[in-house]
Amino acid sequence: MIMLLSGEGPSDIGYCRAAVSPCCGEQFQSGPMAVIVDQFVEQKCGYSLLETGAVCFVSEHCLIEYGKSISVRHSPRLPGVKAEKDTGFFRKNAQALGSMAKEMEVRREYPVVAVLFRDSDGSNSSTRSLWDKKFDSIVLGFQQAGFDRGVPMVPKPKSEAWLLCALKENPYQHCASLEDESGNDASPNSLKKQLNDVDNHAPIDELTEWIRNGRIDAGRIGMPSLDAFKYELNRALDSALSH
Repeated sequence: MIMLLSGEGPSDIGYCRAAVSPCCGEQFQSGPMAVIVDQFVEQKCGYSLLETGAVCFVSEHCLIEYGKSISVRHSPRLPGVKAEKDTGFFRKNAQALGSMAKEMEVRREYPVVAVLFRDSDGSNSSTRSLWDKKFDSIVLGFQQAGFDRGVPMVPKPKSEAWLLCALKENPYQHCASLEDESGNDASPNSLKKQLNDVDNHAPIDELTEWIRNGRIDAGRIGMPSLDAFKYELNRALDSALSH
């Protein structure tokens, strides 16, 4: 099995060490969210894909360019899901990643699970329906690519909320309320500022190591947006393992 990841930048999924994307194995520098993905995979499968070099990464820029260069098959829209200007970008990214994963399966002759990470952002006045629309648009994009092992990874409002759950004064308790915080980094009490306050501005590689060594235990984080990701990941892994 191969894991194909795409994120927004080095501080979430990670990046390619060389200026070449996609990249795989040792050429991929994993970020905090990639390690969280890998730990959930290890719990399910009994081994680490990162350690075995079975993880590939494609940058957001490369994904956008790839999407322009291919003709993606369009399937009927999901009931109740409408194309909107604030979610179309997510859908197109998922279409491109799903198409890339299908090509990788043919080339590598292994099942591929693709994870698309995108923060949902939004202000603290945003309704939950904004997260729902963005999550569903990624699901729709994978479906339109004809790829059934695509996984949306959409923190609400952003990944700092997941990390804060483990690092706040009372870790892992009442974390769902963090999803109601503002995703705007310019707000006075932004999640990014809160995280910097509790981790003393720890660099990304240190946060990543905290996940690896268990100081941040993703398995103990109880938040609806993380639970939704885990459900979709388990579904995709079951499909890959039965391949």
